[in-house]
Amino acid sequence: MNDFLLSFFDEHQPRRIRVIENTLKNRRTVSTLFWAKQYGILKWTGAERSLERKQIENSIAELVKANLIQRNPDGQVLLTTLGVLRQEELAGEQYQPHFFDWYWLANTRRIEQRLLLGIQVASELSYHNRYYAPVVNEYHEQQIVKRWVLSWRGNIINDLVQELKLFGDSLESADERLANYFFYSLIGHRITGKNAMQLSGQLELPGYQLPVIKQDALLAIAAFANSYQGVLNRLLVDLLAKSPLSQSANQTLLLYQQGISISQIAKKRRIKANTVREHLLEAAIVHPDSIDWERSLPVSIRSQLAKHYQGKMKDWQFDPEIVPGGPAAFYYFRLYQLYEERLNDK
Repeated sequence: MNDFLLSFFDEHQPRRIRVIENTLKNRRTVSTLFWAKQYGILKWTGAERSLERKQIENSIAELVKANLIQRNPDGQVLLTTLGVLRQEELAGEQYQPHFFDWYWLANTRRIEQRLLLGIQVASELSYHNRYYAPVVNEYHEQQIVKRWVLSWRGNIINDLVQELKLFGDSLESADERLANYFFYSLIGHRITGKNAMQLSGQLELPGYQLPVIKQDALLAIAAFANSYQGVLNRLLVDLLAKSPLSQSANQTLLLYQQGISISQIAKKRRIKANTVREHLLEAAIVHPDSIDWERSLPVSIRSQLAKHYQGKMKDWQFDPEIVPGGPAAFYYFRLYQLYEERLNDK
């Protein structure tokens, strides 16, 4: 855990531990999304959902004790010189994800459950074996997989094998270890899948990197199922998100794109105007091309903000006395930060 956590800190940019924790656990508040984007870790959203607060606190304490990080008086963390050297030392052994840009597409824990059960059932079916212990005991998942098998028109075994071969080829073209990890992990007729120690040895990856390659493999299969209308899509489709936004934020955005005002959306959806603004901020963070920036942040507002906010964005402090908009002042402040960031990235 220590080496894994160390990779999320920087020597120049103080970082909040809770932002890193909430990002890894998929706690998608607007604040977490905003700062995750500033830290360059947005694609790690949901990568370690089972992470416990105690694990993080213990690791932070050990990293401080080893003089690899230091905590500022406000609790934010910076890498020390030793920490930078340790990061560089670890860089050569760290697996570099290929599919993390699809972080928003699915809850990979649910993808894993459904996929393992589906492949196990298909494998046992191919051997005409009805007596085995299902890898997933949840009745709901078992029923979905049962319907998947019974409703597929065609030879589900052959179709599944062909799709998995196609998927395996795409993984291999990205990283051979990724393909090996995926297929080593599957469970089927008289096949139990390899354990963590076996996977670590065969892939020549340190144990703390296994959750990373696992997340990458599961996002890869989700992306494949999302783009290829076949047997895997039928198995997983209800687990795939239609947008990078939360469902509620997406509903708000669709109304806003129709030209409906924030106050009208709030009334129509029976939510607070501030909630509508948070939804639009979420869109500006994770799907900036979906925002009409000229409408959301009028030139008159930008001009006023430009007089007071210049230089490095990390040094900007929200001041309600100088930011226009009254109750919407913080909304405009955040939007302006994202607007300027967007201009600088072009």
